[in-house]
Amino acid sequence: MKKLMIIAAVVVGAMAVNAECLWSTWYDDGVQGKEVKGCVLGLASDVKAVTGAQVDICINKAEAINGGAQVSFGYNRSVKVHNGCQLGFWNNSKSSSLQLGLINFNETGFLPFFPFFNFDAKMFGSGK
Repeated sequence: MKKLMIIAAVVVGAMAVNAECLWSTWYDDGVQGKEVKGCVLGLASDVKAVTGAQVDICINKAEAINGGAQVSFGYNRSVKVHNGCQLGFWNNSKSSSLQLGLINFNETGFLPFFPFFNFDAKMFGSGK
C-alpha cells in the first residue's frame, strides 16, 4: 500500500510541475480574462477558461471549464462546462456536464432548471 501511495504522489507531483495556481482576491486583480491550466483560488474570480479547478468562496465566473471543477459556497457561472462539475449553492450554465447544488440552471440539461443536480449527457466524452 505504501508503494502505491508513493507512486501516486510522484505522478501528482509530475503533473503539478506544468500546472499554475493563481490567487484571486476579486475580479480586477490580474486574473481576469486568463486561460488557466491548474487552479484558481480565492474570494471571487472571472477567467476565460480553466483546465483544472476554479475554487472561490463567493463567486466563480468562466467562459469554459475544460475538464475539472468550478466550486464555491455561493454562485458559479460558466458558458460551457465540458467533462467537469459545478458545485455550489447556485449554478448557472448554458451547457454543463454536471451540476450539484441547491439551484441549478442548465439550458441544455435534462431540464432547464432542477434543484440539487442537473446534467447534460452530451457534455461527457471527447468533445467532438
